[in-house]
Amino acid sequence: MSSWSYDAIADVYATDMGQSMPFDDVGWYREFSRAQGGRVLELGCGTGRILIELLATGLDITGADRSLPMLARLRADAAARGLAADVLQMDLRAPALRARFGSILLPYSLITYVTDPPAVVATLTALRELLDNHGRLVLDAFVPQPVASFADFRLDYRRPHEQGFLERRKRITAHADGSNRIERWYRVLTADDSLLQELRTDETIRPYSAATLEALAAAAGYSLQSLVQDYAAHSSTAPRFATLVLAAR
Repeated sequence: MSSWSYDAIADVYATDMGQSMPFDDVGWYREFSRAQGGRVLELGCGTGRILIELLATGLDITGADRSLPMLARLRADAAARGLAADVLQMDLRAPALRARFGSILLPYSLITYVTDPPAVVATLTALRELLDNHGRLVLDAFVPQPVASFADFRLDYRRPHEQGFLERRKRITAHADGSNRIERWYRVLTADDSLLQELRTDETIRPYSAATLEALAAAAGYSLQSLVQDYAAHSSTAPRFATLVLAAR
């Protein structure tokens, strides 16, 4: 399997994406998986932000990700807590598992990396075969927002990282088909702002509305069981995340 963009940021991911989630999605996934019962499969598990916490509570969870550097970091972080993580390298578009699961989780807008709607249907169809008789598949996605292109790299954040700081800048190119190219430029800095390392990622995503995901899931043989906004957090602002709980028909 070829390398991909996120391989480059395995060692900064916990500071980067891991600190960008404004809601307790980990807690929601933990309680959902407990209530659902059975084995859990997390796709796009990355460095284990969700998986390690679920594993620590005694859940029987397997993780899969395209990135070997991400999985190596996950194993090391789990081992540091006395946990043995069951993970494998796998592209969610080509599931290579024979086990059946009570819950299959696609967190943090993972499905948006499948930018072709027919490929979403094909992916969900293949994953349906991994659900046990009463299993549920959970699709999580950002609520789409208007996106404008900009040619310069704009500062997203500057955060403490290890003994120094991590800065991230971003450039977006919005495409006519509704997909967006997102280029990120990271600078790892010492405490006195000396440059230690520069990293770059480049990927294309396609935001999907909850209604679109429900229609694609229906085409793949699922029915919607529930729709949760912002992981059941109570907020006066417009929802930022939609989570669809799906059952195979």
